[in-house]
Amino acid sequence: MESGQASIGSRSGNSVAAWDFLAASLNCTHQKSNLSCVRAAPANEIQNIIEMAALSFSPIADNVTLVSDPVARRISGQVANIPTLSGTNAQEGRVFQVGVTNLTAFLDTTFAAVPALIPAIVAAYPTGDLPEGAHGVLTTAYDIASQIYTEFFFQCPQALTANISVTGGYATWRYYYNATFPNLQPFPGLLDYHSSEIPLVFGTYPPENVTTQQFALGKFIQGAWAKFAKNPAGGPGWNAVGTASEFFGAAADQDLGDLGNRLNAAGSGVTVIRQSEVDSRCSLYAPIYEALIASQ
Repeated sequence: MESGQASIGSRSGNSVAAWDFLAASLNCTHQKSNLSCVRAAPANEIQNIIEMAALSFSPIADNVTLVSDPVARRISGQVANIPTLSGTNAQEGRVFQVGVTNLTAFLDTTFAAVPALIPAIVAAYPTGDLPEGAHGVLTTAYDIASQIYTEFFFQCPQALTANISVTGGYATWRYYYNATFPNLQPFPGLLDYHSSEIPLVFGTYPPENVTTQQFALGKFIQGAWAKFAKNPAGGPGWNAVGTASEFFGAAADQDLGDLGNRLNAAGSGVTVIRQSEVDSRCSLYAPIYEALIASQ
């Protein structure tokens, strides 16, 4: 699971309102079945309406395709008993926060339901601070908003899901993609943005200006992903979440595969780091995640 999970987090958007807007925009509200009317509309017209109005269609729990209580079921071992490999990029949020200049407005909007947490969140992201090993520094409102978005919406829920999976008895591996390459920057400053790892997974990065590290890391990731696909129980090439105690000299939470930023001297492509090195601020958001889980 790359950069996403569906166990923790609010499903954004009002799907009913979005559907009604789409149907009305296509002049389908007068039809006996607006579904049939929408299906008959040109695909590019539907796409244009959805994109221009930024419509969001969230999944509806039916307890078949999507269960209503995924966390409880995962903890109790009632989801598919298959190993998982999941992770996030070091700066997922930068592509989503382009143009942000007002940090106060960002915080007030993002944490409108829990304003009491905002002072602690602000204090936790001082200028110049980033998790160890991550690229760049926090110098602008855009930097800070992007890092908060990265951790709150992507990294921390993914970490929590991985650890919950271990509690439920599922073999679980987690990665942290932490590499920036010039030929994958649509414009300067996006760094390890959401989806930037995909060209390395499939080897589809531009042939121009490829660095030796980019080539090596791509080959390593392709091998790790293929290894996991062929034999999920064997893992991608580093220790599973929750198994660090089995290894000499390892810290209790040293089970996160850091891909890219700290290639070791042998060029293996992965450095196994502690979850706490990058997840130290996740506790800030715990009350929000707990409330979301309790509402399931």
